[in-house]
Order: sequence, then C-alpha cells, then structure tokens
Amino acid sequence: MDRAPVSGATQVTQAVSLYPTPAGGAPRVLILFSDTGGGHRAAARALTDALKLLDPTCVVTVADPLIGQGPTIVRRLASLYSPVISRSRAAWGAVYHSSNTKPTFAAIRAVFGPGVRKIVQQLLRQHDPDVVLSVHPLLNHIAHQAIRKSGRPRALMTVITDLVDFHRGWTFSQADLVVAPTEEARKVALRRRVPADRVKLLGLPVDLRFRPPAPGEKQALRRRFGLDEHRFTVLVMGGAAGVGHLAAQVRSLAEGAHPWQLVVVCGRNEKLRRRLTEIEASTPMLVLGFVDYMPELMRACDLVVTKAGPGAIAEALATGLPLVITGFLPGQESPNVDFVVGSRIGAFAPKEEDLLDEVRVMAEGGPTWREMSAKAEDMAHPYASSDIARECLLLAERYRASVQASR
Repeated sequence: MDRAPVSGATQVTQAVSLYPTPAGGAPRVLILFSDTGGGHRAAARALTDALKLLDPTCVVTVADPLIGQGPTIVRRLASLYSPVISRSRAAWGAVYHSSNTKPTFAAIRAVFGPGVRKIVQQLLRQHDPDVVLSVHPLLNHIAHQAIRKSGRPRALMTVITDLVDFHRGWTFSQADLVVAPTEEARKVALRRRVPADRVKLLGLPVDLRFRPPAPGEKQALRRRFGLDEHRFTVLVMGGAAGVGHLAAQVRSLAEGAHPWQLVVVCGRNEKLRRRLTEIEASTPMLVLGFVDYMPELMRACDLVVTKAGPGAIAEALATGLPLVITGFLPGQESPNVDFVVGSRIGAFAPKEEDLLDEVRVMAEGGPTWREMSAKAEDMAHPYASSDIARECLLLAERYRASVQASR
C-alpha cells in the first residue's frame, strides 16, 4: 500500500504509555527512508504508527535524506529509480547487480556519502534521537558515520524491507540491531557476518490494519464496495505507479464470462485506469485509482494478483491471502518468486494464459486455494510493526539511560 510520506515530529502526552517514560524524557526516534518506491515509505509509516501506538509520548521524526533533503546530484540520481523501473527493468537489474559488490558500493559511498552524511548530522542535531532507524539500504553506513560524529551514544537499527535476498547495503554489521523479514533473509545476514545476537527475525513491517477478516466481514466489505457478496473475488494491482502489464492481465481475466469478479487498483496511473474502464468486460470488474484503504480491499478479496514486490507479498500474507505473481523487478525481487512458489503460498504466472489458468484453479475454492490460504496465515507476521517498534523502544531506553549515567 502506498501512503504519503510522514514528516516532522509529533508528540502526544494525554494517553497512557505502555512503557514508563525514562527519567531523561520521552524516547526520540529518527526514521530514515527514501522515496525510491512505495515500500520504504510504507514501512516508515507503519513503524511510525506502531511506535505511537505503543508509546504515545514517543517523538518520531521521519526524513528522506536522499530525495527529500539530499544534495542536488543525489536527489536527481535517486529520483531516477521510478522512471527506470517503469521503462526498462533490465536496466535496473544491471544497476542493481553492478552496485551490489564491495568495491562498487564503497565507491558509491565515497562519492555521494559525505553530502548525505551532512544532512543526517543536521537531523541528529535538530531532533537529538536516541535511535536512528533505517529502512533503506543506502543509509545504514552513512547513519553510523553521522552517529559517531554526533557527540553522544545513539542506537542504529536497520529494518530490511526486502524479503529473501537483498543488497549488501542492508547488512551493516555494526548496527545495534538488524531486523530480518524471513528466515531466509536472516541466514543471508548471518552469511554477511552480521553477529547472530544482532539479527532478529521479526517480519516485514506493514500497516497494522492488514489482518485476516473477522467472521462476516468479507461479505460486509463486498457490500460496501458494491461487489457480489458470494462471488470469488480477485484483487489485481501493480503498485503505486500501476506498473507492469496490468492492462493485458485484466483483459485476460475480464473479457470472457468467468465465475469470479475483479477489483483492479491502478495506483496513480490515471491513463491506465481510463483504459481499463473502456474494456468491454463480461466479468464483473471494479476499477480504482489510488486508494488509502488497501487493507479493507484485501479483506474483501480471496486472491491477490501482483508483481513480486516485498510489501505487497507481506500485506497479502498478513491478510491470509494466496498470491499469483505475474512479474518481478530484476535484482531484489527475483528471489521473491521462488519464495512464494516454494513456500506454497502462491503461483508464478508471467504470461496471460498462465494467469488465466491459475485463477481458474484458485476460483474453484478447492484444496489448492484452501491450502495456500492456510499456509499464508501460518507464515504471516501481522504484528511485525509492533514487534519492531517494541525493540526500537527498548533500544531507546537503553541508550537514553547510558547518556544519563554519563552525566
């Protein structure tokens, strides 16, 4: 789900915190992300909400030191991410793999790191956080350097937002805590020499509204969205930008008379939304643009058709929905396909005819769909955001106490 970036600091003092406020004052957390894809932004928002839920006195600041506040050259390069993946996935794959080596990544840090580090140092002086929590692979080393120059102890916490394999920038061995989303990711972190006591398997942070539907809720939500209460419902989406071959996929699922109904989310791709509304569909179809109620949409559906983005997969798992993966971004997303298929929580259908066959099997509501749904619920980490926020608050308390003790 794509939500607007969070900025600034908020403080609530009326509610009762689940954690006693430390003697030195309320805990302070700086979350670093970058608007290179909706996943980092969504993770930052989910963690902000979870921190405020656990401790309403917590002061949370969310900042984008690459695109939002970074030096001009860094902003321009980072902002190329969305255009590149939309126009040439192969080009992005080449960029990803070439940067995912020790020498190249070190060179990138040497060239662009100093400017970004100055931004992070300014944020540290301005907000004085106890914990710096990074949800972007390019910010971990830089944040550590900025912390060392800041003049007082602060924790560095990394939350990996890729599911299985990931860029080497994620695994910074000197971080106080590295949060892995899956067991496979935890093993990768260990292979890259992150100490075992600094890696925790807590899941990928998603909005806490993603959960399985309560009894009767699925039918009630379908009525709310104008859908047939009893028809098998397929959610088709292409991320915030509506990327991929969404139009061709929807045509294959909608032009014939089928026993299912479709909910199609086009994100901010208004041109795509208009094209889809012009399709002469024989299968009932609801076409939407950008929405901020994706958790409710998922709870109204029986199956998710999407590309192999880690956020979409984690949100579907948290809701207990099986998936049909239609494509992947070369680099960090390619292992996600094997993860979905190997874990028996979904299927891979890169061609429209394959997609139609897979949805036909699922829509029967037989053993395949039931087994995948059960497996999805078993593998879910619906409370990952809360678990990660709890670890963050414990780190904040520890570091704040060390500062008080040194005075």
